[in-house]
This record gives sequence, C-alpha cells and structure tokens, in this order.
Amino acid sequence: MSKRVAVAMSGGVDSSVTAGLLKEKGYDVIGITLRLWEEDTLCEPINNIHACCSLSAVDDAKAVASILEIPHYTLDFREIFYHEVIQYFIKAYAEGQTPNPCIACNKFIKFGLLWDKASQFGADYLATGHYARISYDSEREIFSLLRGTDRRKDQSYVLYQLTQDMLSHVLFPMADLKKKYTRELARNWGLPVFNKPESQDICFIPDNDYKHFLRKNVPDYFKPGDFVDQNGHVVGRHKGIPCYTIGQRRGLDLGGPGGPYYVTAIDTVNNIILVGPERNLFSTMVRAVDASWVETIPQHPFQAMGKIRYAAKEALCMVYPDGDTAVHVEFAKPQRAVTAGQALVLYNPEDGERVLGGGVIV
Repeated sequence: MSKRVAVAMSGGVDSSVTAGLLKEKGYDVIGITLRLWEEDTLCEPINNIHACCSLSAVDDAKAVASILEIPHYTLDFREIFYHEVIQYFIKAYAEGQTPNPCIACNKFIKFGLLWDKASQFGADYLATGHYARISYDSEREIFSLLRGTDRRKDQSYVLYQLTQDMLSHVLFPMADLKKKYTRELARNWGLPVFNKPESQDICFIPDNDYKHFLRKNVPDYFKPGDFVDQNGHVVGRHKGIPCYTIGQRRGLDLGGPGGPYYVTAIDTVNNIILVGPERNLFSTMVRAVDASWVETIPQHPFQAMGKIRYAAKEALCMVYPDGDTAVHVEFAKPQRAVTAGQALVLYNPEDGERVLGGGVIV
C-alpha cells in the first residue's frame, strides 16, 4: 500500500509542483490548504492575490488539486494563527524587536498543528514546497537538515526549529530543483499557477506595509518620542517605536553635523530611539534564547557558521551554550545591525550546509 503524504498547498507554484512530484513517485497524495486570516480580523481588505492562504490562494490550490486528481481539504486555522503568529508579531514590535512571523508560523502552524491534523487523515508524511534538504545518517541514526541546492532559494534558515521526530515525517521534494525547472514542470502539467508571481511579503500584511497594519490594530504603540545620539543629546523626534528597526537610516529625517544617523538601539521603557554613526552598528557578541537544536543539544562550546538574518551571509563564530535553550555567540568578524527578534541560525563550520540549530536574538 502506498505511503500517504499530506501536502501543504498554499496556492503557489512550489507547493503545487510538490504535490505533482509526489504523485508521480507513487505516493497517495492529499492536498491541504489552510485558512489563516481574514480581512475582518485585520481591519481592512488585503488585495494581494499572490499572498499565501488568501481566499484566491485557496481557489488556486483547489484548481491544482482537481487537475492532479488528488483529494483537497481546507482547514480553518484562523484562531490559532491570530494568537500564535499575528499577536506574536504585534507584541514583538511593541517591545522594540523586528520579528520573523514565518518562523513562528512554521513552528506552531505548518509543522505543529497541521502535522497533527494530517496524521488524523492517515498521513505518513507532511510535504511542503520549502527549498531545503533532509538526509539520514544511518551510522549516527540521525536526520540532518541541509540547505537547498539552489542557494538563492534556500529556506533552511526558517526551518531551524524542526526536530528529529518532525524530520522523520517531512518531505521536501523541491530540494534539488531550480526555480526555472519548477515552472516548466507546472506548465507541462497544465497547472494554472505555473507563472504565478512569488510573494516575498508577510501574508497577513496588506501591501507589506507593516506600519499601517500596526497603526490600524494597535494605534497606542505609536507614541512620539526623542531621537537621542550617542552623547545623550536629543537630535529630533520619532513617530513611534514600531516605525524603526536597528540599522535603519531612511525615514529618520535627521540632519546636523553628527549625521548621517542610523538607528543603533531602541529603548521601549523610555520611548527613545538611539541613533549614531554607522560604525556603532557593528558588534561581535550576540545572545539568543528559545534555542532549538536539530540534531543534538550541545553541552560544550563549538565553532559554527552563523546567520543573523535571512538575507545575511553566514559568518564564522564560536558558540557558547547557556543551558539547553540559550547561547552566547562571538563572531570572528563584527556583524552589522544585529537585531532583536530576528533568528540566529547556526550551520556546521566546514561548508555551512547542515543546520545545527538556532534561537531568537535578544
């Protein structure tokens, strides 16, 4: 009897081709699309038809499933998504952080609740369209999470919280594909999403305008305050803590002999944005909490390649574990604009291919 795979179908080309590839390999495939948010919850309509989990995305996923001749189900996860992802996003900005909601969604929704539901459908595996690889070391009897073959599409950074148990039930069919070939497959199969544009936006933020979203939902967070330079001098007025992130230069509207100014720190207690020259943005020491380890929990210091944000280049560092769920990391070279709320993800030092784990920067 064929192994059953539940495919998380977002309505995009990657998850659609994921379903098609698995069916070609002989799996018993079912498609599942999640309703994660709705316009009423977010105060106004979202017109981005390319956002995953929108109403139009559900329709696209249903159309693809029909063409592939696989069962399709839509599950309503709006309440838990609001509490675990949207409220987390709002709270982080209120605390002067810059969160990554995709990581929270992967942890609580896609590889949490969705897998639980998929199991109820009798699924042996959960598959997604992520560009990452999974390998099994029979000698160590351990699963490894590896970067995707196409480095430009690699999504291993947002998957660092996958555990050994979860990795044993996850399939990433897109791991070795180039994006161009993905679209060719979709076109050959007659899938209507073959040329659908990719969305780089946060799915629940209209036009990716997070400031407008926060003003609509939590206007009390936008309290004007002072810009203060490295000498303690007030050099201007800011428009509210959520408007700024570490390393920001544009939109400060600050002049004077001390410029150009960059946001170097955020003091939420006193409602102050600290600014200074670009050299003040560089640091070698990073602390991360809520650490998650893919293979084993480290007990001793070790060397790794670290990434301080999705778009950052990995860099050599020493990792000092602080219990099971926190780390202190010292980079060999200063990193620019280390930002609270972003994920610090650690890779093996030899070639930077294998994900070791990560945590949330504080």
